[in-house]
Amino acid sequence: MSFATEQADFIHYLQVERRLSPHTVSSYARVLTRAALILAKETTLTSFAAVDADAMRLLQRAFNFTPEVERRSSRSVAHDLYALSALFKFLLRTDKMQVNPITFIKVPKVKAPLPRVFSAREVTTMLEQKGDSPAKLRDLAAAELFYASGLRVAELCSLDLKDLNFPQSEVRVTGKGNKERLVPFGSFAAKALQAYLQVRACFKPDPHCEALFLNRLGKRITTRGMELRMQALAQEAGLSGMTPHKLRHSFATEILSGGADIRSVQELLGHSSLAATQVYTHVNLERLRRVYAKAHPRDKMQEEE
Repeated sequence: MSFATEQADFIHYLQVERRLSPHTVSSYARVLTRAALILAKETTLTSFAAVDADAMRLLQRAFNFTPEVERRSSRSVAHDLYALSALFKFLLRTDKMQVNPITFIKVPKVKAPLPRVFSAREVTTMLEQKGDSPAKLRDLAAAELFYASGLRVAELCSLDLKDLNFPQSEVRVTGKGNKERLVPFGSFAAKALQAYLQVRACFKPDPHCEALFLNRLGKRITTRGMELRMQALAQEAGLSGMTPHKLRHSFATEILSGGADIRSVQELLGHSSLAATQVYTHVNLERLRRVYAKAHPRDKMQEEE
C-alpha cells in the first residue's frame, strides 16, 4: 500500500459509503495530501498504515504551522487531526492498521463558538426590499426560503422545481448523507418563490434544467454564487457579515425562542446529532433567563414584595 492508494480508497469510502458532500471530501483530501508530503519528506515511511507515535508527533508539530510557517489556530489543527483520525479508523476497519496513532498525541480541545445570529428585525429589513429585477426576485426568494426553513446553502442550491410543494407549504430537501426530509415554509416564502418562478424563464435555462435557483447563465447556481448573492442582498439593506449559514442560525434561534422543542428543531435542521442543535440553546440562554425571571412564581413574588 502507498499514501496515494490509501487516500484513494478512503476518499472512495467517504463518497460512496458515507456520502459526504464534495466540500467535506475535498477538505479531507487536502489534509491527507499535506500529511503524505510531510511524511515523504521527513521520514522513510511510504504509507499511512505505517505511521507510529514518532511520525504522529511529527505531523502534529507540522500541522501547527502553514506551509509558509505561519502559526495556525487550534481549531484548524484539530480539524486536520480529526481528518487523519478518520483515515486511521478506516484503515483499522479494513485491517490495514492495528492501533490508531492519534492515541499517542493530545488533540487540542476546541470550544464550539456560539453562532452569530441576526435579529428578526434585521432579517426583515433585508427581506422587505423591492424585487425590481429577475435577479433581485431570485435573491429575495432564496433569502426567504433560507430564513423560513433553515436550509444549508448546499441543500438550497440543489433544490429542483419538483421539490416545492405549494399546496402543503413544504419543500423536499436532500441533506447530508443523501438523507431526505420535508421542511415547511411560510406564506412570505411562498409568495417570494411564486414571484421568482414567474420570471425564472428570464434566466433562459436549458429546457431540461430542473434547478430551482439559476445563475445569470441559466444554470444551477453554485453555493459560492448563492453566498455572494446573500452578501450583496444584505449589504443593500445596510447589513454586513450576512451568509446563508447565518440565516440558518437565525432561523434556529428564532423558532427555539418561539417555543419549538429542540428535537423538532433537530429534525428541521437535518442534524444527525442533538449536540449540533444544542448550540442554539446557548445562544438563547440570556433570553431564557429573562423569561424565567418573569415567569417563575417565586421570582414573581419576590418582585411584588
